[in-house]
Amino acid sequence: MTKATISNKGQIAISKAVRERLNLNAGTQVSLAVQGESLVLKRLVPNYPDWRTMRGMVKHGPSLTKVLEEERAAEVARDGARIDEGR
Repeated sequence: MTKATISNKGQIAISKAVRERLNLNAGTQVSLAVQGESLVLKRLVPNYPDWRTMRGMVKHGPSLTKVLEEERAAEVARDGARIDEGR
């Protein structure tokens, strides 16, 4: 575990090992989240939105579960036909 001290300006220095591990450079944006008594810092990656913002994106499209069920049923039928042909 790496320790850090908060300055009187509320700033914290991140050790070189942690910066290198997370590829944190000058100008890198991060998000801060409080979870209980913990502070979670995450590097923000451009062009990759948080998955929670994607909720409802396919609301008006086909049911993905139904499509997967249909694909699986077709696979099972095809495999069954191959087994029957081999008899």
